[in-house]
Amino acid sequence: MSVEGGLIIALAREGGRVRGVTIRSTRPVHAARVFEAKTPDAVLQLLPLLYSICGTAQAQAAQSACERALGITPLRGVRLARELLVCLETAREHLWRILIDWPAVVDEDSQATLAAPLTKLLPDARNALFVDGRAFGFEVKLHAADWALHDLAGTLDALLERTIFGCPAREWLAITDKPGLDNWSRNSGSIAARVLRRVRDNGWEGIGAITPAFLPTLPDAELAARLAAHGIDGFISQPDWQGQPRETTPLARQQDIPLIRSLLASGGAGLLSRQAALLAELAGVPARVRALAEAMLAGGRGESDTDGAYSGVGLAQVEAARGRLVHRVELERGGVRRYQILAPTEWNFHPAGAAAQGLMRLPAADTAVLRRLAALLINAVDPCVGYDLRVD
Repeated sequence: MSVEGGLIIALAREGGRVRGVTIRSTRPVHAARVFEAKTPDAVLQLLPLLYSICGTAQAQAAQSACERALGITPLRGVRLARELLVCLETAREHLWRILIDWPAVVDEDSQATLAAPLTKLLPDARNALFVDGRAFGFEVKLHAADWALHDLAGTLDALLERTIFGCPAREWLAITDKPGLDNWSRNSGSIAARVLRRVRDNGWEGIGAITPAFLPTLPDAELAARLAAHGIDGFISQPDWQGQPRETTPLARQQDIPLIRSLLASGGAGLLSRQAALLAELAGVPARVRALAEAMLAGGRGESDTDGAYSGVGLAQVEAARGRLVHRVELERGGVRRYQILAPTEWNFHPAGAAAQGLMRLPAADTAVLRRLAALLINAVDPCVGYDLRVD
């Protein structure tokens, strides 16, 4: 019942250069209309059947949008626990990309065996945090197993050290510039280090480099007004902000940390900057999980619900693994009158957006090389769906 769809990406060449990039989406961006006339409870039950990729972030966005429309403020501990689950899902998605897709860069098979613990990460967390493992809905209950919260961060820390960084994640985060990153890639034997070393040795670090236009913080009221406007279908399928396509990726989220700021300043938003941003975000997850767990243990579990005013309209913005996810709902007489979802793929793979701009900058004299570099760049921007790459 999944509705993910895919992308068709076509590159046209002329004189050894890419002269045109066409990105066409087969994603049913208006599939959320299936929620119309259903109750908020029914939406939360149906949503996982439709959206399996980044399903936790989708559920969090739907839950928050519906709660705001109904005027419900959940327990602080519940909010923190759900945010923690989204963090773990982000780690899982990034780990999956690195262990399954990155090995092809160094002509190795995917490291699926190392990815095996990922299959248990989220279920274990849900069961540790919520009674019956049920994290979303209007009557969920938190567990009191405080020790399990510490185990979650410790398990993730150990997994990252063993499979990705070859050192504690906090040590990797101490890298602040390209020489430091090069030193790590030379001396670590991890798959991530080997990939960055190959990228450097092949001169691929700057492929697809652009001057990025990152999606800024969007005030809920302004975004809600844009989505409520007449004839909004074009915005949902090809969104822009202040008249231009925007990028919402791990690179956008990590742009201000020293290492990424240094890479952007020296080489722009190219392959290395994007790969390093993914690693930086992944390395920061254990500390974020610990901070959320500590907030829960410091008294976040027992606060009372606070009901706000029923407005019938709710909007939520959630940072999913691949970028910002937006859900908006309008309720009428207990049912959904209108439901809208704006996904990060529509921003990042806008026909004139970050991916298209980067692909225009690839060398095109050799078809096989062009295909390989294009695949590297597409995977670095990272659609949440499959794609068909065509080279003319």
